[in-house]
Order: sequence, then C-alpha cells, then structure tokens
Amino acid sequence: MRKIAIFGAGGLGREAADFARECGYEEVIFTVDDEFMTKSEIDGFSVIPFSQIKIEEFIWVVAVANSLLREEIIKKIEGKANFATLIHPTALKRLNSEIGEGAIIGEGVVISINVKIGRHAIILGHSKIGHDCQIGDFVTIAPGSIISGNCKIEKNVFLGANSSVKQGVTIAKNTVVGIGTVVLKNLDEGVYVGNPARKIK
Repeated sequence: MRKIAIFGAGGLGREAADFARECGYEEVIFTVDDEFMTKSEIDGFSVIPFSQIKIEEFIWVVAVANSLLREEIIKKIEGKANFATLIHPTALKRLNSEIGEGAIIGEGVVISINVKIGRHAIILGHSKIGHDCQIGDFVTIAPGSIISGNCKIEKNVFLGANSSVKQGVTIAKNTVVGIGTVVLKNLDEGVYVGNPARKIK
C-alpha cells in the first residue's frame, strides 16, 4: 500500500492531500506538531500528532507555505524520512526539466524546457516557469505566477500569487515578492511589492 504523510494541515496541506489521492496514494494522513493539534480528522483524512507517528512507515511531503519554516521541519525528519515528489496529473513538464525530491507541483502548472526545480519547492495552481530557469530549494511560488525564461530564483524565495518575473532576472535568497508584483530587474534580499517591484523592507 502506498502511504503518504503530509506535514501541515492548513489550506496547502489539504490541497496536497487531494493531489496525493489523485496521484494514487492509498493512505493519506496529516501530521502536525503536538501543540497545533485541534482535530483528529480533516476532510476525511486522519490527523496524527507528530510525536506519535513512525516516520519510516510513510513517504513524506511538507506542505507548509513559509519557506524558512518548511526547511526547519524538513531538517527535523531528514535522514529518517523518504520524500515524495507530488506532481498534479494536469501539470505539464517539458523536455530535460528536473524536479527535486519533496517538491509539490500544483494543477495546471507549466514547466518549460531545461528547467531545474530544487528540493522541497512548491509551485501552485497555473503558474508558468519559462525555459532554462533555476528554481532553488524551498522556494514557494503561489498560484498564477509567471516566471519568464532564464531566471534564477534562489533558495527560500516566496513569490506571491500572480507575480511576474521578467526574462533573465535573479531573485536573491530569502526574498519575499508580494501579490501581483512585477519584477523587471534583479532583486537583492528583501520584501518587494508593486509594479514595478519596489523594496519595502
């Protein structure tokens, strides 16, 4: 039996559970840190406190949108856990593209030619990744985002929904790009909003 544990039971976790079901996993459970346990079942899936779960019995994904927190959780189970890569059946991956372990690729996502997607990256509904892009580990790309060709999105970047990135741009690690932001040039680490992107923090 194919069994998967999803760390995180919020909106993203619930989406990941549905993806897992569509990808053929026969047993899907949620787990959260014990202090966040409020329900024993969500959307028909069991929720098990992390302290009570046997890590080695499941394949894992960490469905937490915050990139830095996701990395912390993965460090907690790495070495014991085997990680799944969840790719929704409606996603499209072109020639010579690679997707790292633990990644979650949502419905309608298009990944063009020769794209490299890092470990535990999350790319959600109908986002488009252009040719020859490099998407770092633990990156989160929210629904409807468009990344043009030859871009480099470094580790732990968060791109808000419907953000757009011009061809050839690099976004530095740990950067947060707000909803609907238009990125026309390289971004140093920070928080950006607007059209064109301006740094606010």
